[in-house]
Amino acid sequence: MNKKLLISLSIIGVVAAIGIGATIAYFNDVETSTGNVFTAGTLDLKVDHIKQTYNDVDCKTCSVTIQSDTSNMVVATVDGNDPVPMPHAALLVTPTWVTQTYWTANIPGASWIWATDPVTQHDVDNTVVYTFEKTFEWWGPINGAILNLSVGADNSYEVWLNGTQIGGDINQVNFTTATQDTYSGVQISTYINQGQNILDFKVKNWAQPGPIVNNPGGLLYRLTIDGQCDNDYFKTHCTLWGEKDLAPGDYFFDFVDLKPGDRGTNIISMHVFDNDAYGCLLVTNPVDNENVCVDPENAIPDPTCGAGPADGELSQFLSAVVWSDTNLNKQYDAQEPILYGPAALKDIKTMTRLPLTATATTNIGLTWCLGTQTVDGTGIHCSGTGNQDIAQTDSFLASLTAYVEQQRNNSGFNCANVILP
Repeated sequence: MNKKLLISLSIIGVVAAIGIGATIAYFNDVETSTGNVFTAGTLDLKVDHIKQTYNDVDCKTCSVTIQSDTSNMVVATVDGNDPVPMPHAALLVTPTWVTQTYWTANIPGASWIWATDPVTQHDVDNTVVYTFEKTFEWWGPINGAILNLSVGADNSYEVWLNGTQIGGDINQVNFTTATQDTYSGVQISTYINQGQNILDFKVKNWAQPGPIVNNPGGLLYRLTIDGQCDNDYFKTHCTLWGEKDLAPGDYFFDFVDLKPGDRGTNIISMHVFDNDAYGCLLVTNPVDNENVCVDPENAIPDPTCGAGPADGELSQFLSAVVWSDTNLNKQYDAQEPILYGPAALKDIKTMTRLPLTATATTNIGLTWCLGTQTVDGTGIHCSGTGNQDIAQTDSFLASLTAYVEQQRNNSGFNCANVILP
């Protein structure tokens, strides 16, 4: 009897355990965060070259030519129906409606540009206006600068510089040589900007009665600006530019006849976007060329001369000082931080890193010298004394690279350790 009872209790216990395991008896709640994502940050650098001097002469843009080509943009329309979203590049190709019978205006170097091809039926039936726009930079003198402008248009037009109308023709026929307009000797000191400028042409194409197929407005023009800088070589061979990504032809230095004591200053403005960064200047791909061995090198003697291919010595005598232009006045002032030098130009990458704040303007000044530099409370000085004879005829070629790297989580960064891809 007792034995049977014990067995029964065991069975009941097993069944109870199974029942408890299969039942969820606790209060619960679930909250889910959806759409979580990790996105890498960005760091973008753009560089200005906003001031340059050579032996205390300021770099100036002495002339510029702007003309109708595909670098012009179609940016706006009044009553038009452009089939392509604006802004878009003006068309250089000759549209199907153009014949030599009518469009006989000719300006050397310039080409007829058009808003659309093919013309929309809406534009065939209505008088419409298209605006062609060209941005350009001017870093030369403003007072006394002379503007010369030649314009052909189909049909009437207005021309605007930085928001001010400087020309126009209300007549219908402006596309033949006989009616091509020329504006000569116009003083533009009131209208031109130091830096970026915007040139707009508002071209009105007139609707015509009858079966004539109207085109969407065409433009032909050439603008020249003469800064009247005389014939100073440096003023006509240096280059300045506004905020941009650097491209081939953007030279910080271009000197062909250096002498001991020659000197110069470059103000380079660095702009980073999206994140704070550290900035550096790096001299990369340096090449010293001997070119020709002259008598002073043979007399010293220069051990590299007469022994086959030889490296030049010019970089040995090029020194530099790099500083932070904290007050943005484009010149060195006492107490502004020296980031490098005086020391060899080619070794700039050992400079102290420069903190850059996103969206803020930061100027780096670089002063170079063919000789010896000193820095004191009155400025940065260059002396050409010493024996630099072995550098005669030599040349030094290199790239000057502006480099940035993120600040956050990067407290150990320094310029000397940068390895470019």
